[in-house]
Amino acid sequence: MTAHYDWQGSKTLAECNRHMLTNEIAFDVFFLVGEKRQVVGAHRYVLVSRSCVFYAMLIGPMAEKPDEKIAIPDIENDIFQHMLEYIYCEDTKIETKNAIQILYSARKYGLTGLEEKCRRVLEHGLTTCNVCNILQEADKFDELSLKNKCLEYIWHQPKDILRSGSFGNLPASLVKEIIQSDKLDTKEEVVFDAALRWSEQECLRNGVVVSSQNQRHYLSGILYYIRFPVLEANYYNKTVIKSDILSTEEKKNLQNYFNGTNQDVKKFRTDKRSKGENQTLHWRFGPVNCMHNETTAIAFSSSREVFIDGVEIDGTGYDAEHYDVFLNIYDMDNQEKAKCKEKLVMSKKQQSYQIKFPAPPVVSKGFTYTVILKIQAEHRYYGASGRSNLNKTDSQPAFINPEGEFTRLVVKKDQVPAILVRPFVDS
Repeated sequence: MTAHYDWQGSKTLAECNRHMLTNEIAFDVFFLVGEKRQVVGAHRYVLVSRSCVFYAMLIGPMAEKPDEKIAIPDIENDIFQHMLEYIYCEDTKIETKNAIQILYSARKYGLTGLEEKCRRVLEHGLTTCNVCNILQEADKFDELSLKNKCLEYIWHQPKDILRSGSFGNLPASLVKEIIQSDKLDTKEEVVFDAALRWSEQECLRNGVVVSSQNQRHYLSGILYYIRFPVLEANYYNKTVIKSDILSTEEKKNLQNYFNGTNQDVKKFRTDKRSKGENQTLHWRFGPVNCMHNETTAIAFSSSREVFIDGVEIDGTGYDAEHYDVFLNIYDMDNQEKAKCKEKLVMSKKQQSYQIKFPAPPVVSKGFTYTVILKIQAEHRYYGASGRSNLNKTDSQPAFINPEGEFTRLVVKKDQVPAILVRPFVDS
């Protein structure tokens, strides 16, 4: 055999499969894929050995005729190619922008390993910018677990999300699920503003005039989950009344409530949402020693899914000293999950300070993350005798497991004495 044909000798099984697929060698089954019905070839043996659905489709009792092309109109070609690559090679590039479509194809053809990879990419890739889009897709494809992850993410850090354009694109059923939750961690004024903007978008989507009457129509299943009685009275009078969303009777009842003359507000809830009550401080160190301008970090994992709200740092024994604090957190692939920068003026009377991320990242169970902290100041402290297991004392403990120094560090001193942790899914 000539060198031209002898490509198999130096390749693994997966590499040979990839070569056969990429170079379209000896295809014996063909598909018409997507709306454009693009012709895509494959090998029956590989497909039936990897998928029970392809087994039934190709050699089962209801199998298609061998010489006919099989139509797959509900999966586009690029997604189908990713699925084939995984079938042939046990690997394919999955990103948040294509993961939900690949997940759909994996579920359709019984590829449980690919399903899990897609879910992991989506869960790890949630951000304030994409969570509404992923939530909508998860709901569309009946991915209940992923949907719940998205809802929890929104409930725990809703401020930027509720103000985003993607929130305005959600269907009414999902807006209702978000707004009705007691876990929604924001002021009620933010909730009302978001609902009002969403109703404007809903009017435009349905081709009707944006008016208070039409907005009220689209908010009909949502309105009573907004807790008007807990709004600031000034905001209620200037914004809610001006919007003309409420009926005359509702406005009268609420005005009497704010005036203290009547506590009966009919269908509206009067209790505040439970927010920010689950944060736990994991303190690692006892004694401290002095240090100066240096960058340090701690790698850690958690025994359950949590938010990392930030860290707590030691103060200084000097008044009016200025701290420039830089905080980042990275995942196992060195992808930045969150960052913040703060300027502090220290007081010798205050022993510690909290540094919080604007959008707290989610830490997944069992994965390693790294917090990198740099403090620019004349006087700084570092901890000694740091603990490696930090137990959150509740019914389902979360262990934060620091793993010491990170390879990119330049010093061997710990400067992250405490990690601020909040449950992602409340027990």
